[in-house]
Amino acid sequence: MPSAAAPRIESASPLSPRVAPPPSWRARTRTWLCLPTVALCLALAACVTPPSTPAIQARVDPVSVFPMDAYDQNVDHWIDPASASYDQPFLSAADQRTHFEALRARYFGTAEGDASPWNRAYVDTRVYRDGGADIAALQRRRIAEFDNTGKAADELGYGQNFRPHTKAWIDAIEQNMDVGQFERAPGYSSARRAIATGNALVRELPTIDPSFYDHRLAGEGYPFDNLQVSAAHPGTPLYVLGSSLDGGWYYVQTPDVQGWVRSDEVGLVNDAFIDIWRSAARNGLAAVIVASAPVRDNQGTFRFDAPAGTLLPVAPDDSATQRSVMVPARDANGHAVARIAQLSDAQVSTAPLTATPRHLAMLIKALIGRPYGWGNADFYNDCSSETQGIFAAFGVWLPRHSSTQMSAGSMTDLSADTPAQRLAYLAQHGVPMRTLIYIGGHVMLYLGNATRDGQVVPVVYQDVWGLRPSDNSRRAVIGGSVILPLLVHIPEDSSLQSLAGTRIFQISIIGAPAEGTPVQLDDDNPAG
Repeated sequence: MPSAAAPRIESASPLSPRVAPPPSWRARTRTWLCLPTVALCLALAACVTPPSTPAIQARVDPVSVFPMDAYDQNVDHWIDPASASYDQPFLSAADQRTHFEALRARYFGTAEGDASPWNRAYVDTRVYRDGGADIAALQRRRIAEFDNTGKAADELGYGQNFRPHTKAWIDAIEQNMDVGQFERAPGYSSARRAIATGNALVRELPTIDPSFYDHRLAGEGYPFDNLQVSAAHPGTPLYVLGSSLDGGWYYVQTPDVQGWVRSDEVGLVNDAFIDIWRSAARNGLAAVIVASAPVRDNQGTFRFDAPAGTLLPVAPDDSATQRSVMVPARDANGHAVARIAQLSDAQVSTAPLTATPRHLAMLIKALIGRPYGWGNADFYNDCSSETQGIFAAFGVWLPRHSSTQMSAGSMTDLSADTPAQRLAYLAQHGVPMRTLIYIGGHVMLYLGNATRDGQVVPVVYQDVWGLRPSDNSRRAVIGGSVILPLLVHIPEDSSLQSLAGTRIFQISIIGAPAEGTPVQLDDDNPAG
């Protein structure tokens, strides 16, 4: 959530939280924050004096590239294939089963408490908890947030042409939204159930146009499109809450977030389709374990690229070398039909994949080095979508928001400790492979410990934008998925803020402790 007032508190935030122009409603509320479980994140905003327009104009090149040459990105050097624990689960089988059933309930469940978009009870009591008035109010606040009328230069939203959006631009979007629709039919309708038939970018407003803050501000401009929320993977159950007047957009509830998606990436579903899909999902789900798997159905038609963590029902196998999965397709009338596709064992695995260091290393190898994508911009991951996709393969559902991923396990708040104390606690008490670290707007996965200059240091995997100095005047961009040690000081540039020195520092350990010895990383790694 962009804010000059405080670090951005959202899944798409960088390694060092970004500080954006002055606070506004949208700066405190991302789309997924309208969900009840994350409303408390609104309290994290505070107020500071915004930069003046001349200050923005005086900024020169607030972006540099952080040198990564000294940091070994060979996953096998950090998760050692020769280790005795390489094939030893870091989550117990019972714990994985519990998580996996919760994940399936969130996607396909029918019980009263199951937060599935296909579940009538959930839609009526949670999604429409205020009779649609809250959804309509949210749309109006978003319109006001992206309306440049009367705003100072440092508050303006810009297009990709470096020019502020016009009043005509936001007025056209508002008219197309038909905000009143959300209060005209505030209740469940079986005809509004749907499924993502392709990769669907989830947007704040029904437009593909980006909205950037001034690129001369540190941490602003590309890729930080403030209209970008997330992405719904192919096969994701949806509930359509509304549609644009031109028919090009649906406003949907996903298992994670709410937002606008292109209607041609959505197929409406009926009881027959849902019965087939749910039945197949009960028999088994396949998880994509590569960065992106091209999917072509048995009729030879290309359907979509399936990102890592995509879950598709398993279909009866008919080949020794290929795995059959069900894929959704959109027919000419906008309805979903089920098709069959074959993917190799190198592309998908039966979910849940056993949570071993070997399998985690396999997933990290598929993703490491890929570009950072704010809110899944360009269908790349940000910090929380990276961890979400990895753990989905293990059958563990994580919330889409970095801060609420702390709820997935047993959380310890170390924010009152010094940076050195935080790192010492993490190195001593963190459980490798299943400990998440939240530093306010950014989440990382703890892999284990290494030794640097005779000192034990934690090592983390993360999808990150960059580092910043304490005055927030610039960014040292990393811009992708990397393995790095957590240090009290950054040796390449002492002015850069340590990740251990942020205002918030929390750790969350997922699941019950599994038997066996925790993984210890290679002490001789040059990055340590």
